[in-house]
Amino acid sequence: MPRTYREANLETLRLSLADIAAGAPVEDPYPLSFGAVHRGDLPKATPQRIVAAVVAMDERLTPNSGFTEAVLQVAVDFRFRASAGETPATLAETIIGVIVRRVLKDTTLNGLAVDTKQVATAIDLEAPNEITAEGSVIFQVQFRRDYADARTYLGHFAPEPEAT
Repeated sequence: MPRTYREANLETLRLSLADIAAGAPVEDPYPLSFGAVHRGDLPKATPQRIVAAVVAMDERLTPNSGFTEAVLQVAVDFRFRASAGETPATLAETIIGVIVRRVLKDTTLNGLAVDTKQVATAIDLEAPNEITAEGSVIFQVQFRRDYADARTYLGHFAPEPEAT
């Protein structure tokens, strides 16, 4: 069954974050990778050191002539466990930087979106010496779909998601 354009955008974001490899690309390497990237809420218990989740939030729809303009708020939530010698606040900032760099690398999400913007960031550090913490980077994804069928735009089904 074909995906909706909304779902294709969300899955493209997930795949793009999951595709990050620490140390790659050689000319401008990412400093870390995620142990897992989920859709929906972060799992309560995670064995990985750094995990992320792509969470759909509010969506505003504006009907136009023959298509609907959608603006979807998407949170990329993350949780990490700092290693010995790491400063949790610094690691949180590094993770935010990785998420923003990867998501905004292609603001069209492989042509699925009209535009993608970062609109907010939050970090939850319980205490300065706490080794685990969480945070969120909020994006606004603007895309179009047919008025009567969320799976199509200009009569074409949403393509299969892939990493940007």
